[in-house]
Amino acid sequence: MHLGPLFLIPASESANAAWYDASTFKLACLDILNLLLRLFPAPLAALIPGLLIAIGMAALYVYAAQLPPELQQLLPWLPYLLLVLVVALASFYNLSRLFYFAVIVALNGYWLLHQADVPLWAADVIFLASLLATVVLAVLPEKGLFNLAGWLTHLMMMVCVSLPIGLMARNIESINNWLNPAVLPPTWLDWSPLGVTAWLFCLLVVIGLSWSWVRTQQRTHLNALWVAMVVLLMHHLHLLPLVTALLASAAFLLLLTHALQDAWQLAYVDELTGLPGRRALQERLQRSLGIYALAMVDVDHFKQFNDQYGHDVGDEVLRMIAAKINQVAGGGKAYRYGGEEFTIVFNNHSADEIKPHLLAVIETIADTPFVVNRRQNQKPKTVQVTVSMGLTDSINHPDAEATIKTADQALYTAKKRGRNRLVTKGT
Repeated sequence: MHLGPLFLIPASESANAAWYDASTFKLACLDILNLLLRLFPAPLAALIPGLLIAIGMAALYVYAAQLPPELQQLLPWLPYLLLVLVVALASFYNLSRLFYFAVIVALNGYWLLHQADVPLWAADVIFLASLLATVVLAVLPEKGLFNLAGWLTHLMMMVCVSLPIGLMARNIESINNWLNPAVLPPTWLDWSPLGVTAWLFCLLVVIGLSWSWVRTQQRTHLNALWVAMVVLLMHHLHLLPLVTALLASAAFLLLLTHALQDAWQLAYVDELTGLPGRRALQERLQRSLGIYALAMVDVDHFKQFNDQYGHDVGDEVLRMIAAKINQVAGGGKAYRYGGEEFTIVFNNHSADEIKPHLLAVIETIADTPFVVNRRQNQKPKTVQVTVSMGLTDSINHPDAEATIKTADQALYTAKKRGRNRLVTKGT
């Protein structure tokens, strides 16, 4: 059954068959997602979006023949639509990495579907150039798509594109000896369209990107790893045009997902402490339907501490405080409110119920030794860092703004009474 000028889907079962139950499928996916999030640590949990996209594309290929004819006609255009969205997003946010990752996938897909009258070694050269471009994007810092500061990224991408074009134009047959050195038995790669050098370099790139991603948790390295794997699969499955199109679509969709995750994190997560920011707190309080307790937290004498030991040490104090209050018991959720202030919200609890948990946090912070002068030519010394808290709940307050104001007043009272303490008000 033809889908369009480029893609062909083999006919299978009847198109009228009911191949899934939408509600059951959705619940099953949510159950699987929750299970994976509980079982796997953060590095593996970051793979879940890519795995879900891969499963979705595989299901789309398997059941493509059962889709309505109108959707089958639209399916060949899916990668082009997603590519336009990725390019638009990269242009809007001025992201060169996102743009060039999409270009790498698009150029490989287009060339594989339209290759003709090219040397046999051309696929190896294009694959190697694509891997090189992927590594360059993972290594070079993001300097923007339209900024002059990003000249090195643009130059390297031009080199990676020009290299295979120049080699194919000159048709240098001797390059085949370099692409297939006699380091492996000749029958080992008979099944692959790629040569020994391409496979060895691919293995090195995949191992390097995987190690770098696990070590740094940078989403850019994960994007580079996914792009490298998609390009590898495309070079082996290009005789199935629909598979090639769906692989490209999966790569574009994953790039979109990660770009939106980055945008969300930039808007809602505090970069210094890793806690949700003030905007996230406001939305959380707007969604709260029942009662909740709210505590405002402030670092005692933070300005003097900052002036005496420097802003770098002050940042370390904020990170330490954030880590401690983020471990609060009782179901509390910590937020960076701004400056040296934090907020802790306890849903479905009154202020009296969560007092012991906040007192435990105050005690833990006060008992935690904090070492200063660790990076200077001075003798390190230990200082005490303490926090004050103001606590209230939403029971007698008309809205979230009034609740925060009362907690702030309680915090001010705690400061006046000597700091390193908890004061409750308005309950």
